[in-house]
Amino acid sequence: GQGQGQAGRGQNSTVFEPSPAEIDQAIARGRKMAQGKEALEFPKGDGLRIVMTGHSWVAPGRKALPAIAAAAGMDGHRQRSHTSGGGTGSANAIWLKEFGKWGKGVPPMPILVPAIATGAWDVMTWGGSYDDKTVYFAQWIELCLKYNPDMVFYIQDGWPRFEPGDKDLPPAEYRKVLDARLAKTRTSLFQTRFEELEERFPGKVHIIPASRAVVDLIHQYLDGKIKEIDCVDERSQGGKRGIYRDGGHLSRTSGIEQLVGYLYYGMLYRKSPATIKGYTPADVPPAFDRRMREAAWRAIVESPFAGIDDDDRDGVADVDEAGSEDAH
Repeated sequence: GQGQGQAGRGQNSTVFEPSPAEIDQAIARGRKMAQGKEALEFPKGDGLRIVMTGHSWVAPGRKALPAIAAAAGMDGHRQRSHTSGGGTGSANAIWLKEFGKWGKGVPPMPILVPAIATGAWDVMTWGGSYDDKTVYFAQWIELCLKYNPDMVFYIQDGWPRFEPGDKDLPPAEYRKVLDARLAKTRTSLFQTRFEELEERFPGKVHIIPASRAVVDLIHQYLDGKIKEIDCVDERSQGGKRGIYRDGGHLSRTSGIEQLVGYLYYGMLYRKSPATIKGYTPADVPPAFDRRMREAAWRAIVESPFAGIDDDDRDGVADVDEAGSEDAH
């Protein structure tokens, strides 16, 4: 579907507050659905247990993260996902679907709620959308903290689109337009979301700065530093290995989808993906892979919404206020 990522318009704006009985019903239904098919919980091990929602702009990270975590030695890394395209994959849309409130004739799909109720998950993630409201995330957070007060939460932001007229802009002008879009997205959308959630759930919610990392790589391409890329947007510029494939989604041929997986790893495990040794993603040129790892960590430590500092530049998050360098 169209409109994924930060531009996930068209989501159902209904706010649904389930009763305790409705939550219990969703849990029971979800357990029955999963019975004999998949586990709803896993013991705490070497790795994070993550429940994930999202749309197609989240998919690259969701798909790449397990292999990245495994390469880093996180054998206990687990993911459970409930995703859908465009606005139907927003935080609120998935919430409504879990409880059977998405629309007439759409049956309940309790995939995450019964897992969350086990208390055996460490992290929850979402993909951001234009039409999001703070309550859409708060309803999930409150449910999660009820069962596991130690859970933490991450919203993946969205990169600026490559608009149809951009292909006619001189590189210097496109840079200015691109940077302005990035600044607007960060201040008008994700800063507001972060500040509202930080006030309500101090230290619990962080933004995965995918936008900053993607823009970083576009700048490097325009500077002639990335020889493995032949365009910004494949559809409008006719290239084969671009940043975007269609003005919004990341390219499937250049290897840049791996970038989002590195962002998730860096944020959730609080370490630079550049610290992972002996891992080479399939069909990704090593030099470009190195640039993506570096861009991901640079975006994370420079973001005011990520909650990670690396002042000593050792690729590991500095000790936080709680005195811990543990994952998440």
